[in-house]
Amino acid sequence: MEAEDGRAAEAQREKEAGNDAYRKQYLETAVDHYTRGAALDPRDISFLTNRAAAYLLMSKYRECVRDCEEAVERGRELRADNRLLARALSRKASALLKLAACAADYAPAIRALQQSLAEHYSEDTRDKLDQAETARKEIEERERLDQEAADHHRQRGNELFQRQNYQEATAHYTEAIEKNPNDPRVFSNRAQCHIYLGNLPKGLEDAEKCIELDPTFLKGYVRKANVQFLMEYYESALATYIEGLKCDPNNLVVIDGLRRCAACINRSNGGDVGPDDLEDILGNVSSDNDLRNKLQKLMEEAAALKKEASDERLRRIESERMPGHQRTYI
Repeated sequence: MEAEDGRAAEAQREKEAGNDAYRKQYLETAVDHYTRGAALDPRDISFLTNRAAAYLLMSKYRECVRDCEEAVERGRELRADNRLLARALSRKASALLKLAACAADYAPAIRALQQSLAEHYSEDTRDKLDQAETARKEIEERERLDQEAADHHRQRGNELFQRQNYQEATAHYTEAIEKNPNDPRVFSNRAQCHIYLGNLPKGLEDAEKCIELDPTFLKGYVRKANVQFLMEYYESALATYIEGLKCDPNNLVVIDGLRRCAACINRSNGGDVGPDDLEDILGNVSSDNDLRNKLQKLMEEAAALKKEASDERLRRIESERMPGHQRTYI
C-alpha cells in the first residue's frame, strides 16, 4: 500500500513538472514528464490528455490522436468522469482538424466532436463542430464544381479525339486531370493521344498512372503494352498484356496483342520460344498456369504462322526456278 502511495505521489510530481514545462512551452520536456507519470499511474488518463495537448502544440497530430484514443478507451474501462472523456475527444478532434486541412477530409474530426458533445456539452466544442461542418460543405461544393469541369473537359477531349485533333484533345484531358486527378479514364485517353503524337514516354507515364489508379481498368494495360510494343520492348509488352488478360481473359484486343508480341519475340530469337524461354520472359509476372498455357498456345500459333509463311516463300522460289516459268515485270 505504501509503495502504491509512493508511486502515486511520484506520478503527481511528474504531472506538476510536466504542467510547469508546458506553461513555459518546453514541450519536449513536458512530454517526458507526462510519459513517466503515465507509467507510474496508468489509471490517471490526464497524463495522456496532457501529453496529447503538448503533441498538438508540437504539430505532432497523429501522436495527439493516438494518445486521445487511448485515453478514451482506458477512461471508459475505468468509468472516468465524462468531462475527461469529452476533453480527450475534443482534443482528438482538434488534431484531426489540422490533418483535415491537408487531407480535405473533415469526417473523422466531425465524428470526434459529435462524440465529445455526447459525453459532455461544451459551447467551444459546439463551435468547432459548426466550423468543421461548414468547411466540409465548402470542400464538397468545390469538389462538385471541379468534377463538373473535369467532365466537361473530358467530353470535349473525346470530341477532339474523334476528329483526330490529338494535340487539342491532350490539352483538354490535361485540364480534366487538374480538376480531378483520380479518374483513370482521362489518363488512358491522354495516353492514347501521346501514342498517336509519337510521345511514347509520356504515353507510358499516363498508362502507368491509369493502372495505379485502377488496377482493374483494362485499357490502362492495353495502352501501356502498346507503348512498350512500339518501343520494341516486346517482352515487357508481353508481360503487360498478361496482366491485362487477368482483367478479361477473353478480350480480343489483348489476345491479338499477345500474338503480335509472341511473333516478334519468335522473330527476334530466330525461332520458336520454348517453355524454358517462356519462363525467362515472364519471370514472376504470373503464377497462373492457365495464363501460361494460353500464352504458350499463342506463341505456338505465331511460330506456325511464321513457318507457313516461310514454306510459302520457298514454294514460290522453287516455282520461279522451274523451266518455262516467265517473270512479269511491272
